[in-house]
Amino acid sequence: MRRLDEEDWAIYRRVRLEALREAPYAFGSTYGREKDRSEAEWRSAVLSRARFVAESDANVVGTASGGAGDDTGVAALTAMWVDPRFRERGIGGALMAAVIDWGRRSGYSRLHLWVVEGNTKAERLYERNGFKRTGAMQEVRPGELEHEMGRAL
Repeated sequence: MRRLDEEDWAIYRRVRLEALREAPYAFGSTYGREKDRSEAEWRSAVLSRARFVAESDANVVGTASGGAGDDTGVAALTAMWVDPRFRERGIGGALMAAVIDWGRRSGYSRLHLWVVEGNTKAERLYERNGFKRTGAMQEVRPGELEHEMGRAL
C-alpha cells in the first residue's frame, strides 16, 4: 500500500481509467469524461485528495482516495476500486484501512462514502469495515440511486 504524490500522476491516470472502464456503474464520472485529461489535470487530481494504491508484483491492483467531505469534521472515501482478478484477497480492506488511518491522522471524526444501489459486494466490504447506511440517498445517474454510508473514526 502506498500513497501517491504528484509525480505519480501517470500511475493514478492508468488505474483510474481502468476502474472507469471495468466498473462504470460504480462511479459518478465516466471513462469518456476523463480519458482526455491533460497531464496538469491528472497532477491536480492526485494532489486534490490522498490517493492510495495497492500493488502486486509492481502492478497497481487497486485504489482508494480520501479527502474533505461536505460537513465539518467529516472526510470522504472516494474512487474505491480493486482489479477483479484481485478481489476477495483483502486488498479492498487494506485500501480502506489506509484511508481510515489517513482520516484519523488528519483529524477527522467521521468518514463517509457513497455506494451505488445494487453493488452488494462493495456494500458488504464497507459494512465489514464498520460503515452503516446513514439514510441519505442521491441519484448518481438518471434512475440510479446511491446510498451514503458512514462510520466514526
